[in-house]
Amino acid sequence: MAKKQTASNRGSARKAMPEQFSIPAELVEHILLGPTDDRRVLQDSPLLGDVWAAYALDPGVVQDVLITPHKNTTAAVVAEKIPPGLKLREKERQAEKPAPSDRKKERTKIAYLQGIVGARLYFDEVLRILVPLTQWWSQPKLQERILKIDQVELKRLLERGLANSGAINQNDPENFTSLERYIALAGLIYWVGKLERPKISRASSTPVERLPPLKFEDAFKKYQPYIPEIIAGMFALYEIIQANPDALESTKHDEAEEARSKGYIFQVSLNRPATAALDRSVPAVKADAANTLFKVDCKNIVWAVLDSGIDAQHEAFMDNGKSRIRKTFDFTRIREIVSDDEGDVAGPELAKLAAAAGLKPQDAKKYLKEIAADAREKRPINWATIEKLITLKAPPPPPSPHGTHVAGIIGANGKSSGHPDGMCPDIRIYDFRVLGKTLDDTEFAIIAALQYIRYVNERHTYTIIHGANLSLSIPHNVRNFACGHTPVCNECERLVESGVVVVAAAGNRGYQKFELTDGGVFESYAAFSITDPGNGDSVITVGSTHGNWPHTYGVSFFSSRGPTGDGRLKPDLVAPGERVQSAITGDNSHSEWGPDSGTSMAAPHVSGAAAMLLARYEELIGQPRRVKRILCESATDLGRERSFQGHGMLDVLRAFQSI
Repeated sequence: MAKKQTASNRGSARKAMPEQFSIPAELVEHILLGPTDDRRVLQDSPLLGDVWAAYALDPGVVQDVLITPHKNTTAAVVAEKIPPGLKLREKERQAEKPAPSDRKKERTKIAYLQGIVGARLYFDEVLRILVPLTQWWSQPKLQERILKIDQVELKRLLERGLANSGAINQNDPENFTSLERYIALAGLIYWVGKLERPKISRASSTPVERLPPLKFEDAFKKYQPYIPEIIAGMFALYEIIQANPDALESTKHDEAEEARSKGYIFQVSLNRPATAALDRSVPAVKADAANTLFKVDCKNIVWAVLDSGIDAQHEAFMDNGKSRIRKTFDFTRIREIVSDDEGDVAGPELAKLAAAAGLKPQDAKKYLKEIAADAREKRPINWATIEKLITLKAPPPPPSPHGTHVAGIIGANGKSSGHPDGMCPDIRIYDFRVLGKTLDDTEFAIIAALQYIRYVNERHTYTIIHGANLSLSIPHNVRNFACGHTPVCNECERLVESGVVVVAAAGNRGYQKFELTDGGVFESYAAFSITDPGNGDSVITVGSTHGNWPHTYGVSFFSSRGPTGDGRLKPDLVAPGERVQSAITGDNSHSEWGPDSGTSMAAPHVSGAAAMLLARYEELIGQPRRVKRILCESATDLGRERSFQGHGMLDVLRAFQSI
């Protein structure tokens, strides 16, 4: 029997090799899209630009990706194919010569929702498992084109630095195909990922958490001596795939034949992180006047706040000893809960999950097994079981005061404590916790929360949750998605279509800072800076203005400006977002108040206004687009550019009078 190669053997065999290094974004675009003076606008592979950039920045770690299934298949079918693919890939890695470096065994957290799959994968797993399942891979004659690739051309592409690139170089023209560019970049990232991981110090055996960034020339020089090995490695992986092209195909007859022939996966993107984007603000939008004249009673209206969490025991939400924060849902763990592996929640995490949900650990484990079994059997999401694990009976304190502040603007009752009321001081609120202590998994969590709201309403004969406030911001990556058609924007559109009002912050990217070559700094305003989900067409997107002097100061300097990337008017309107006073988390007295600023504070003013309309005019319930039209058409013109102010400043009294 051949002697097994140890880590030390591998180390001695690779002494001459470099360690893993970071590939800067400039080099990624140089290889994938071409030189700056002759750059292609789009790339043709199923891996979107943010996926390339993330894996290149650190080729040796997993990335959290979102997989969009082809229209002819389902998320469950795609998710089912990943676990056997991982086992197959591990066997292939063990057989590779020379052996790749050791790497940390990571939980893949494979989970699916309607129309999307989440998984944490290494780059070689993406190449080996996901890419062969894509519509792109199933194109006619693609395999023939790969076999015809001239490896000399790949070598020429990888040897091209900044100095010898460009359309003007007639002696060595930039005439590489998109397929050659894909193979060259994929080969480079794949090769770097197989190298040894740098250690935190010479005396330590602990690998670094993240690779230090490199400049273009430094990264370029590191791989130049190894270009033949890079190319050979990529074609060796292709041969492995082609040696067993049906390895991931199922023998089950429930998979559509069209999906088999045209591919199971449409595209792969990153699971994007989201960030959290009253004393005189309520009178500024005339909500107090509307309340006085129209006697608005919002106690039968329920609003969802998708944020960091709400202090349900805060005095602002107490009504005769009972909190108006009627339910709390924790979506920060939803990825692990809907995973096909119940082991993703175990040990102390299982105990913590069970305690928060008011369950015994053995019961929580039983529910996790049921959910994982459903995932493995490709059954639809069973929200009835999932909600037992995400409904918090004993909610822990929110990790941030942001959600409490937002909820307070919508529905604080402050008069008893000498503080001002929010927009609807008697409204009922559902707390959806989607922003955890870290920014990981947040787009998946937001999509799951939006789908759950639809489920809650659809299982009853009447609307339970009338509206949703999303005071959060996901920067739109212009290369990856059509504006307003990202996964989270699409889910917002579905929720609006189901009859729920969706209000979102425009984002706080209305200004930008540039570092000048002479060491100075130049600051400027930024157009086309609306973030997701505010880019959604049916979403009511809210910018910020000054609460006391809106006509004088206009739109806040930080408020994201439109139009959208595809030319639509956004924001839809503006509301007070500067130094807004509201409830906050603090000590255990549950009685602290404080100011905060941002479009996150502007959006809940509009949520409150929409809730007031639904409470006063019940015929508007289930008609979110009509609510949006009323609020926009009744807004007060501040005399500013439409792409800055939208239709103008929220005017609740005028909205009521217009009906």
